[in-house]
Amino acid sequence: MRLLSRYFDPFARNPQLIIVCAMSVFVMSGVGLVAPILSVYANTFSASATLAGMIITLFGVGRLIINLPAGLMSQWCGKRALLIAGTIILVIGAIGAALAQTLTMLVVSRFVQGIGSGIYMTIAQAMMAQIAAPEERGRTMALYQSAILVGTGIGPMVGGMLASHFGLSAPFWAYAVVCTAAAILAFFLVEPKDVAMENAGQSGERQRRAGVNRKLFMDRTFFFIGLVSFGIFFTRTASQWTLVPLIAATRYDMNIGMIGLLLTVQSLSNFLVLPITGSMVDRFGARPLTIISALIIATSLLMVGFGPSPAWLWAGMVILGIGGGINAPSIVSYAADIAPSQSYGPAMGLLRTWGDAGFVTGPIVVGTLADAGGIGPLGGIVANSLLMTLAGIALLMIGRNASPINEPVIRKPIEETSYARKRA
Repeated sequence: MRLLSRYFDPFARNPQLIIVCAMSVFVMSGVGLVAPILSVYANTFSASATLAGMIITLFGVGRLIINLPAGLMSQWCGKRALLIAGTIILVIGAIGAALAQTLTMLVVSRFVQGIGSGIYMTIAQAMMAQIAAPEERGRTMALYQSAILVGTGIGPMVGGMLASHFGLSAPFWAYAVVCTAAAILAFFLVEPKDVAMENAGQSGERQRRAGVNRKLFMDRTFFFIGLVSFGIFFTRTASQWTLVPLIAATRYDMNIGMIGLLLTVQSLSNFLVLPITGSMVDRFGARPLTIISALIIATSLLMVGFGPSPAWLWAGMVILGIGGGINAPSIVSYAADIAPSQSYGPAMGLLRTWGDAGFVTGPIVVGTLADAGGIGPLGGIVANSLLMTLAGIALLMIGRNASPINEPVIRKPIEETSYARKRA
């Protein structure tokens, strides 16, 4: 009980965090709402399996190309405005998909949704990093990840029910509704400001910020943090969503229901470990937890690939969930520790670009290796495990806890940026 009470302390001290997390629940529930029906909906337009896959892939591509520009834009127009813009773009994309009469319109709408999602996710992450107290950053990021998991957990069940009762376009209409709710909540946010932000229009400030951003993009530690993020997202689409179901079906003769339960167990272990992870990051630092999480994930993949029985598969997926639950708050906290506070937007945009690159390329890489290289699902699992191991070891050998590019910046205290103090 004490652990849970301490876990929610950041909410009590800064109500702004509650608003961002509530927005994330809405936005991610929208993503989950349409997940069960995407392929079926595409099939109504006589789409081939390849084109149906493109509908999913283009969402990730939209996020990939907008993450970094969104982070850079936040330095000049602020985070609150971009959060509103991102959610409104999501609404437009969802309505376009619901009204789609052709496959082209559906594909374009999904790409638009990816753009909106990329803007929202990048800026929400940056805002959480900026308004969180440094000594509570681990718990703050764990709360944010919990909100994401709650949204993605609720969405598929509700989306399936809506589709069965009201037709395949209904989940997209619901997607538009929940993103509208998120946009409304964004109006209650108070823009976190610093001296640099207030001087953003000045020529000297623009040049200084550009220089700080260049140093961030060339920073060696941040490069390896990005590589870990690439590996995490790569694991999600390549191993967790593609290779593990193949291994479960072909090696252990599991049916679709059991495979779904296997993935649910993995997600549940991810969610349950977050309160512990948040406190550990605040106590021991983000760097060691990021490294440990990469090595845990690498180990779990080997358990899945080489385990001699179904029990090893189940245990491997539980440990994979634990590794992901350790990684989610620690890697974002680590990125925030390395980045200058006035560059949280570009830092989170760059981090998410790394991640979405892994998200998009994961299935393509393992598919190519399986077809052209003949390595099969087991070879793909081993390659994925090797990627995570190398990223973790590189961060251990080369990474550091603080960055010389981190420059002091005068910021308003958290109490002054909270919505409750603003209203008072």
